Amino acid sequence: MHPTGNLVADTICRTAELGLTITGAADAGTATIIDVAPVAVADSCPECRCPGVKRDHVTRRLVDLPAVGFPTRLHLRVSRFTCANPDCSRRIFQASLPCADDGAKLTHRVSRWTLQRLAIDRMSVTATAKALGVGGELVNRGAVTAARNLVYADPSHLAGVRGAVLRFWGVDEHV
Repeated sequence: MHPTGNLVADTICRTAELGLTITGAADAGTATIIDVAPVAVADSCPECRCPGVKRDHVTRRLVDLPAVGFPTRLHLRVSRFTCANPDCSRRIFQASLPCADDGAKLTHRVSRWTLQRLAIDRMSVTATAKALGVGGELVNRGAVTAARNLVYADPSHLAGVRGAVLRFWGVDEHV
């Protein structure tokens, strides 16, 4: 698929803030599937920072914020490269995305949204998982990761704290 550059669709789904552009969409009944492509692709090797040679692409699937009450899945076409540096230990690498960590299943904004639903809105893990169309364990991992990122973003934030437990899983079973 070629990027359509549909500004209206990108704005409504807020994919522009993720650094993505919509190339297609489908109604999968219980979820909305949005095909997207990165706006800019970084082709430098993560180990040696040398530019790579385009090899092929893979489709990466990410969970994004619910749209109009339905879980949303982003299907990204991500380029893979071969490192041009013969001395580099890494031969093949995938372009990194600004919207999600390498290997993650949730976008950064879903992790933040999940943490807000659990901590501020007091929404249960089960209800949050249902809204996203994923399992409770993934919701819990995303919330814990988002909480850790908040804590480590400003090390002085918890100066003097000797211990903290970041655990959301299990709350639903005791209600």
